[in-house]
Amino acid sequence: MGDTDKGQPTALAREWTRLRGDFWDLGMLSWIPVLLCGILWLIFSAGIARDLPIVVIDNDNSTLSRQLTRWLDASPGVQVTAKVASSDLALHQLRERKAFGYLVIPGDFEKQLLGGRQATVQWLYNAQFSSHAGALLRDVRTVSTTLSAGIEMTARVKKGMSPLQAAAQFEPIRTTLNSLYNDNISYEAFLTLALMPSMLQIFIVVAVVTTIGRELRDGTVPQWLASANGSWPRAVGAKLLFPLIAYCVLALLYLLFFSLARDWAVAGSLPALLLSMLLLVLAYFGLGTLLIAATLSLRLALSGAAFITAPAFAFAGQAFPLLSMPPLARAWAEALPLTHYLQLQTKYWLAGAPWRYGVQEMLILAGFAIGCGAVGLFLLARRANASAAWGRT
Repeated sequence: MGDTDKGQPTALAREWTRLRGDFWDLGMLSWIPVLLCGILWLIFSAGIARDLPIVVIDNDNSTLSRQLTRWLDASPGVQVTAKVASSDLALHQLRERKAFGYLVIPGDFEKQLLGGRQATVQWLYNAQFSSHAGALLRDVRTVSTTLSAGIEMTARVKKGMSPLQAAAQFEPIRTTLNSLYNDNISYEAFLTLALMPSMLQIFIVVAVVTTIGRELRDGTVPQWLASANGSWPRAVGAKLLFPLIAYCVLALLYLLFFSLARDWAVAGSLPALLLSMLLLVLAYFGLGTLLIAATLSLRLALSGAAFITAPAFAFAGQAFPLLSMPPLARAWAEALPLTHYLQLQTKYWLAGAPWRYGVQEMLILAGFAIGCGAVGLFLLARRANASAAWGRT
């Protein structure tokens, strides 16, 4: 990192001096991603949604209807915040976001049940919030089924059956549900583990576009190239070395935090997961280089980076199944490195897959890195050293 023969600093020394002198650029490689990822984790750190508010319309006001209400309130995901007299009042609570659903207990609820007949309760919920609706539906269904089973089995025991016979006849086919890979159905594993790489890819592309784009905008390409002895691969490599180190370290911190501090241990191949992380960083390095080389404009390249990276999570197959997307949406999803990385992360981190299960996705990420990087470097070498390419915003 000394000086060249012409008194120019080397490319690495020049880049390090620039980073040390720019608080925000250095922050983009260090504390800003850590801070934002920490805030993101804090949002989902509870893991499981609890005490979601609902209201109850109890038209029976009997012992059994009050028992149903108490059991609902005691379930972990539900909190009965009010009892109202009509659906209009319940809908008012939903529109004000004071509740996400309401249960209607009919006036003959206890009479029907004690008479051995079927009683129907209505569960109405706000389906705009699918995660809320799913969690509430699961608990409401569990409570109502448990109460129904208890009443039925008690009635059969009173008729002379043993409790074991009553249970067997009431449920002749029993389904045992076992959750794989995310036992507690935690949003921390479902969302946070996927959202952090989604945020990291934005920082990576913006950092690459910014560090190269400023040389073009400020017209300092000759000095930049001279510091690398006229070698474009060396000049670009020096630009990307410090971001590469920084984002690889951030990826390792992300892995260590969730696997050790949050007890989401890597169930599959750890070397394959580490290689996947490196390939993700390199793939977006290649994409960022291609964006700035193709546009030769910092403003246009940053706009392109935002267009590609900001909505990438929506297409990655985590929030909506990739196989169910329309052909055009799926084609766009397959064209994003994040989609392939998250598939690798899901396989290796939670599903316990061996390394060979992700070879195809790793080759795709390597293709992004090599293909986009090579084309970007070629375009920079052909176009960026001309004065006409300098000074653009």
